[in-house]
Amino acid sequence: MIFRKEVAAETAHAYDTLSAYFQDVRSFFEVLSVRFSLPEYGVRLRPIAGNELFSNANSYLLSDDSSYPYYLWLPSWLGRFYIDADRIADGGRADDVSTAHARHIAFVWPWLGFNDAYVKDTGEPECWFGVADPRPQDPHETVRTTAQSLFNYFRLEHTLDGEHHGWLTGHFTPHPEVGCNLTGRWHLRRVPLSALTTYYEVEKNVIQPLGEKFTELSAAPATQQPHRPKLNGRQPHPEQVPVTVRS
Repeated sequence: MIFRKEVAAETAHAYDTLSAYFQDVRSFFEVLSVRFSLPEYGVRLRPIAGNELFSNANSYLLSDDSSYPYYLWLPSWLGRFYIDADRIADGGRADDVSTAHARHIAFVWPWLGFNDAYVKDTGEPECWFGVADPRPQDPHETVRTTAQSLFNYFRLEHTLDGEHHGWLTGHFTPHPEVGCNLTGRWHLRRVPLSALTTYYEVEKNVIQPLGEKFTELSAAPATQQPHRPKLNGRQPHPEQVPVTVRS
């Protein structure tokens, strides 16, 4: 068997549908960029990585040695990260700001809602968004590097602590063996894409709550990194964290 007849028969229609979906993703992030640039909810947010979207899909290779399956060509997750524009030096780039100086990183991740190794199928596409207070072990690490770690190593099931005022809350656990060096906390909401079909819904369900949460967390005094005792010269990690969030 080379090409399956039933797949070939549906490919053109499926491609048109996915192409329209990715157009909607682009429009969604363009709206966010415009609205986040205004301090309507107490903060102006500027994206990390310019126009690049973080993705869990590989390049078009027949095989590779990445942490994702080689056959995953189509991105089921896309993401963007933002920091407080006031923490970027005049004429500077968001990517060059240290995570310690930025303090908080906002994130917005639409995903298809199925076929993920670490997240239960939802039945429909969703948008995950929230604010992280990540603390890498390297005090000079940039937000660009930290954002990639957030995207790769965020684990909802293993690091969820509970829910507070409609926000899921949790923590980061370092796992040096797979490259995750983060501690700190995160705050997350999940909303179906079917609830984001108008400007009003995007404003009320994503932009306003994210802006208000970022402002709330930023107003709190910075806390010191909790002391983690070393065992035989190595930092302990209380639980195993798999290599990635997404397959």
